[in-house]
Amino acid sequence: MAGILEIGISGLKLHQAALTSTGHNIANADTEGYSRQEVVISSNSPQFKSGSWVGSGAALTDIRRVFDEFLVSQLRKDTTSYKSLDTLATNAEQIDSLLADPGTGIQPGIERMFGAMQAANDDPSSLPARQVVISESQGLVDRFHTIADRLNDQNSIVNGQMEILAGQITTMGEAIAELNSQIQFATSSAQGKSPNDLLDKRDLILKDLSEMVSINVVEQDNNVINVFIGNGQPLVVGNDFNRVEAVNGQNDASRFDLAFVQDNKTQYITSEINGGELGGLLEFRRQVLDPAINQLGRAAIAVSMEFNKQHALGIDLDGMAGGLFFEDINNPTTARLRVTGSATNAKPQDGVIGVYITDPGELQDTDYKIKFIGPNENVFRVTRTSDNSEVLISAVNYDFPQKINIDGFDLTFEAGSFKTGDEFYLTPTRGGAKDIELDIERPQEVALASPIMTDRKVGNIGSGVISSGIVYDATTDAFSVPGELSPPIIIKFTSPTTYDVLDNSDPSHPIPLFPPIMNQSYVPGIVNHLLPKDEGKVSVSSLGGYLPAEPYYQDKLLTPVTPGNGFFPARITISEPDPVTGLQKDRPTLYIPANTSAKETARILSKYPGVEATARTTVQLTNFTKEEDAPLLNTNLFLNGIELTDTLGPNQLKYEKTYPQTVPNPLNADFIADRINANFDFQAQGITAISDGSKVTIVALNGDDLSFELSGDPGAGFSVSNGDDVQVNATGVRPLRPISQYEGYDFTEGGPFTYEFDVPGQGTFSFELDGTFATGDDVIAEIKKQIAATPYQFNGDLDVSISANGNISFQPRLAMNGMSVNGSQKLTMGGQIKVIMDDGLEMRTEPPGSNLFEANPEHKPVYLGYDLTMEGIPAEGDEFTADFNTDAVSDNRNGVLLGEIQNKDIIEGKMTLSEGYGKLVENIGSVTSRAQINAESAKVLLQNSEDAVSSVSGVNLDEEASKLIQFELGYNASAKVISIAKDLFDTLINTFR
Repeated sequence: MAGILEIGISGLKLHQAALTSTGHNIANADTEGYSRQEVVISSNSPQFKSGSWVGSGAALTDIRRVFDEFLVSQLRKDTTSYKSLDTLATNAEQIDSLLADPGTGIQPGIERMFGAMQAANDDPSSLPARQVVISESQGLVDRFHTIADRLNDQNSIVNGQMEILAGQITTMGEAIAELNSQIQFATSSAQGKSPNDLLDKRDLILKDLSEMVSINVVEQDNNVINVFIGNGQPLVVGNDFNRVEAVNGQNDASRFDLAFVQDNKTQYITSEINGGELGGLLEFRRQVLDPAINQLGRAAIAVSMEFNKQHALGIDLDGMAGGLFFEDINNPTTARLRVTGSATNAKPQDGVIGVYITDPGELQDTDYKIKFIGPNENVFRVTRTSDNSEVLISAVNYDFPQKINIDGFDLTFEAGSFKTGDEFYLTPTRGGAKDIELDIERPQEVALASPIMTDRKVGNIGSGVISSGIVYDATTDAFSVPGELSPPIIIKFTSPTTYDVLDNSDPSHPIPLFPPIMNQSYVPGIVNHLLPKDEGKVSVSSLGGYLPAEPYYQDKLLTPVTPGNGFFPARITISEPDPVTGLQKDRPTLYIPANTSAKETARILSKYPGVEATARTTVQLTNFTKEEDAPLLNTNLFLNGIELTDTLGPNQLKYEKTYPQTVPNPLNADFIADRINANFDFQAQGITAISDGSKVTIVALNGDDLSFELSGDPGAGFSVSNGDDVQVNATGVRPLRPISQYEGYDFTEGGPFTYEFDVPGQGTFSFELDGTFATGDDVIAEIKKQIAATPYQFNGDLDVSISANGNISFQPRLAMNGMSVNGSQKLTMGGQIKVIMDDGLEMRTEPPGSNLFEANPEHKPVYLGYDLTMEGIPAEGDEFTADFNTDAVSDNRNGVLLGEIQNKDIIEGKMTLSEGYGKLVENIGSVTSRAQINAESAKVLLQNSEDAVSSVSGVNLDEEASKLIQFELGYNASAKVISIAKDLFDTLINTFR
């Protein structure tokens, strides 16, 4: 009876467990992540009785989850893929809508600005039309700002989402590690039996984790798992977990990075993360946000730089140089903000690097990384972050500033020190859209006109037709004086096929240019360029004539002395590229003794291969005075030992017949100029003079020194200068009306106003004008006072002048006066040297304090900065002139060129501004569309995976209900077996009673 009873009891227990399991399934039918459970029943070992194996019932082996590891793993992968694509598509769609929207996009702003420019070109004298140009340009700037702000906001949102997701991943990693511990304990306690509900709970967390990032699950003993995220970064290892945090970017603090943070140690893992919402965010940032910001910034830089470049080549309604239309994209502050040093760089972290844009057409829509790689501390490598490609390997030579051109910008090392391991992050274009600002304010300042104008002599007999000219560079010496062409030129044809280009400052007496352009060839029948083109040659100019502290006093009783020109000795070194290393290699040093004439210095320099030096000496005399109260003495003026104030008879052979015979008192500019130009000796020596009535400019065309000696009444004389005006430039907002030397000015109205001037050999100095001044003399006195208050060093007195356009300039002038009968004053002025060098040659001088050349003189292009063309057949004697444009009101030549920027290939050298922006919109739209399509496909795959997992592990209530009936019947049947066993036992007992 015992066997039947035991069998019945075993069946009762089994079916009770089965009913419990089925009830558990029904209760958790709607529990997320629950896997259906089922009992595993096995037959008990039979017993051998009476020659046969008799069954002994059944036993509960296990309650197992209905679970398919492959399907669950596939579900995680599909979840990761869908969440990544959906996140990418959702975020990309916002950027796509922003860029393509006519209300916020750039394209309508481009069309409106250039449309306004066209209207202004149609009526260049119209101030309202010019104002519309400014208004629409500001509208374009505002559009750039709006999109840049939205993109930067999106970056902040991405940072915030990364921070949230990193926190959730850490929380889930901690929960998985804790569940690992519980599952391990439960499994061990149950002799290896799996705690199904804990496993479901852990799998649900893994599924949630897969929504955030791609994961890889590796199972160990006792149901413990390791979880790796991204490309194998360990999040959970057994009962331990790593903390994931969103931290300030390793290279860019504005863009968060992901990192494992443990015990104050940070391990960056951003590049290893993929999949899920986090991977989608990173992919969105990489594929959409960063390219959008960079390409938008590149477009802003391109339009700003191209517009500024062309605008600077024109003149405004007042005849002033165009200057900046948009703010300078290469000011040092902006250039240095494009470089971010790593926080881990070696101390003192004093390296200063700037990124200066040189060619927007070559800019790439990518960031760059600099890493000092060793073995020497100054060796570094530059890579593009977009594809991690190496751009160059070079070294810092600490000869600051050191420039290296890369992809349209100069990487400039400016100061400080650098160590092996130091890293810097470059963002050439990222801030372009945010930084663009309009610099121009007044409609009069829109530079629609060209600064040059040409004309032909009325008596020309040939058919040569000269162009109106085109300006390529307004920073050359030809445009150094505001409102003037320095110098105006005249083109004289010496034959139908040859011509000279001359300095036309004095139309009655043109002289060769400095350096000269003589005996040029002309080919009839084609378009000829009349001026030198840019051949890569550069020129270096010396500092010019040195003005001493005071004239030399010559006592008549002492031996006559000719004072030197005051030039200090100098050592000049010219270097050339080494054909093997490419570095500059010094040639032998030249020694120039003190007081050497410019002519002799030029001769010495011209001995070098690839070097051609010319010299010219210029002296200006002005402020002619006489002493009214002194007895009338003869005023005697000598130039290079030749008297200019002598009185000669009718048979003189010193001057041309037209020379002025009467010596005026006081001397004046016209008299001195006429006597010099009429003198046969000066003609032979190449010494000429130009007078404007108040001052005379004396020029030695070959660079000889010019020595003056003056005697006569005390106080009678003039002031001497080297003829080089120092221009004073406004550095801020210009006064509302031009300053005048004939009337007072209130500088408090809109002021104070800031100015600066540059003096070769000394540097740049600045001052400001503030306050109210009643007369023009008071204004000039205040300017003198402010200039003298700067560290600028000069001899003599300052002579300040203000042009009709309000341009300020000054010259130091030294007074020379008669010294009665006992002596005279003497002064010798040296000249200026222009050194023309072939491409690649460089020049420097020592000692640094030399007044001959600057220590590291500026190397300027040789060409004039503008070009004139001619076609037709000119005749011998035909003349054509080029001068500053005095009709800026009705001229639109530069405005036309500004308008043509709309159709100019300024993006990657092959796309217009509109095409470049259109490509940006197209690329973002393509990424968005592709992500949306892929997300829809991934959603279908995810649904299939979910259905597959549900079909295996899900609870079917109908099926469970049928099982309830089945297990209930089994339970009842087992109970019946027990009941029968009882009856049998009772019968057996009653039998023996």
